[in-house]
Amino acid sequence: MTDHRRGTSARTRILAWIMLVLTVAVFLIVASTARAELAGVRSHASTELEHEVAKFREFASKPDPTDGHPYASVRALMTSHLQNNLPEHTETFFSIIDGKEDQRSADTPPLRLDQDTQFVAAAAKAKTPTSGELKTAAGPVAYAVVPVEIEGQPQHAQLVVIEFLADDLDEAWTTIWTMIWVAVVALIAAGLLGWIVAGRVLEPIRRLRETAAGIGEDELDRRIEVTGNDDVAQLSLTFNRMLDRLEAAFEGQRQLLDDAGHELRTPITVVRGHLQVMGDDPVDRQNTLELVDDELQRMSRLVDDLVMLARSERPDFLDRTNTDLMDLVISSFSKASALAPRNWIIDAAPEGFGLVDDERLTQALLQLAANAVDHTTPEDTIAFGGRLDEHSVHLWVRDTGAGIAASDQQRIFDRFATASTSRGGRKGTGLGLTIVDRIARAHDGNVSVRSAAGQGALFTLTLPWHRTEGDSR
Repeated sequence: MTDHRRGTSARTRILAWIMLVLTVAVFLIVASTARAELAGVRSHASTELEHEVAKFREFASKPDPTDGHPYASVRALMTSHLQNNLPEHTETFFSIIDGKEDQRSADTPPLRLDQDTQFVAAAAKAKTPTSGELKTAAGPVAYAVVPVEIEGQPQHAQLVVIEFLADDLDEAWTTIWTMIWVAVVALIAAGLLGWIVAGRVLEPIRRLRETAAGIGEDELDRRIEVTGNDDVAQLSLTFNRMLDRLEAAFEGQRQLLDDAGHELRTPITVVRGHLQVMGDDPVDRQNTLELVDDELQRMSRLVDDLVMLARSERPDFLDRTNTDLMDLVISSFSKASALAPRNWIIDAAPEGFGLVDDERLTQALLQLAANAVDHTTPEDTIAFGGRLDEHSVHLWVRDTGAGIAASDQQRIFDRFATASTSRGGRKGTGLGLTIVDRIARAHDGNVSVRSAAGQGALFTLTLPWHRTEGDSR
């Protein structure tokens, strides 16, 4: 049963994160601006209060402008100041003498605080300059109270300066709300534009997903059309290369199954046929059992070789170690010389160390030696050798046997391929040289053959080589 459930799309998640970041950023900007605007209103009011207080003190330090003499009373000072200092439209002044409202400036304020007995009583108690903010019916106001005394005069007075903040606050809030609406419109526009852009950017990925979903085992030849040179294009290229590997792997698997099935069918048929016709004669039974055992051993070797080929595709096929290449050649030669009576010799041995899998290379050299035995007679020579050049390791096995026809040299490394010049009579699996080729490829190298019919053969493993610790060269 197919599961049609779908989670949140990448397009939605990308846009959600973008909008979250933008919203937080816009909120911080608007909040900071609003705070600055409101603080600016109060800062301006504080500055105006200080300015008015400074003007009064300067005025009080001078003689009465009407006669040039010092002021005779506090009331005279207050009256003269209120007459000469006209308030702005957001200001008003009034005086308090002996706890009662006395005079006010010539203006029409939004609110008559001089008639607010509670405020007047609180202001009349001020013995030192004080300031503050007050909530009123006309909105917030900032005020300053300045105590006034004239030496030798019994009267106590206060000058009250009022700054009405409502107009400035309204203007600030107008600016703030304008910013809020602009931010909302900008976020909506960013969301719509982001949705469109995200859709266009993710369109190749959507096509990639649809193509991947439509590719089956029989449709591995389909590829993604690559346009541009961005990350999505690189993803498409990577996906196409993956399909190339999958197609090659499936084709190799299919070919392997076909070849293995063909090769296994023959010994199974032979075994079944001989068992079915086996009689009671002891000699006949012994011959049949020997033949069956021989075929089963060949099947066992075939299965082992197939397992080896399957493992050669895995990344952990090799276990590279710092190996003495001379010891590798000599050890492999010692093991191979027991395969059959031949004239075994060593041409040369490489003096150096390499980062290789010594067990796999020994296996490859022994396989080449077994192949040489199949194509030689006891009078022929089989030689091992190796050398190093600046960048490569060369390991070889050569023989003076029947050689390999030119028509066979192109296919002997294919699975189950056999040459037509075997002399040894050994029934191989046809996978030996394929295994050698896989071991060479796993080392990022290759195996090659140089031969002619009747002139022997030279198989050479060429592997990349770099100097390693312990290299004696």
